Amino acid sequence: MARGATGTLMTKLRSLNAKGIEELRGFLQRIRDGEEFQGSPAILYLDDYSTALPRAVEIKPRTFATKFDAAEYLAGVLADVPAPEDDAGLWSWLALFYFDQLSPIDASGKRRPREDYHYIPTTESGGWQRGRHLLAGPYRLFTLHRQNARLLLHPPVHQHGAFIYDLGFRRDLITNKGLIEAIDLLYWDTKRHRPKRGATTPSRPGNLRRLIAVIQQLDFNYDLYGMRAGEILQLLPPEFDAWRPPPLLTRREARESASLPAS
Repeated sequence: MARGATGTLMTKLRSLNAKGIEELRGFLQRIRDGEEFQGSPAILYLDDYSTALPRAVEIKPRTFATKFDAAEYLAGVLADVPAPEDDAGLWSWLALFYFDQLSPIDASGKRRPREDYHYIPTTESGGWQRGRHLLAGPYRLFTLHRQNARLLLHPPVHQHGAFIYDLGFRRDLITNKGLIEAIDLLYWDTKRHRPKRGATTPSRPGNLRRLIAVIQQLDFNYDLYGMRAGEILQLLPPEFDAWRPPPLLTRREARESASLPAS
């Protein structure tokens, strides 16, 4: 571990090998069983458990306010790493490197690690668990949607949040750039820099789950994957008008405008 130009401690990024990944599984179980977490476990740096990347990449310990912050930082760090999303050892190493944040101490003073796939990428169960990795999942969403991923990645780095649970594991929805931008326009509060209140409340008209149901119905008649955000918004029924940002005409306003006589 060395210091960068600003005095910040820097570490060379590595990838856990098969032995290292198995040791990580054991480490997670020992923490669940009550063993105390020791910062910077040796397997991060020992050649028996991990290997250096072909091209040296430096990474630093830092605190992330949200999943978006983590994904944005990692996207910069991994910009020159070939196909990082396919390297399970790399993401396992990163999960251990940032484990203090991925499994924080709870109110009772204990760490309670989640299932292994939150820290070790896997393709089991048809691949759906792979997106639940607490760092690799946000990284993929950020690299695909950039700023429009802020709604999905607003929660703390150790949590998924309602938007991820409802959208993140539906591949047909989460990879649709126009749809994700439309969702951002509907539910992101640009003044408070956070999701709008009530966006995931089931009793609120036009909530996220209601939007998903409407989108799935529209998909029978429209090529939503090829549509822009504004085009998708114009297809939504009036119950979503209250969520639209001011610059966008509601469907009702559009109809009224079209019916006005020419001056």
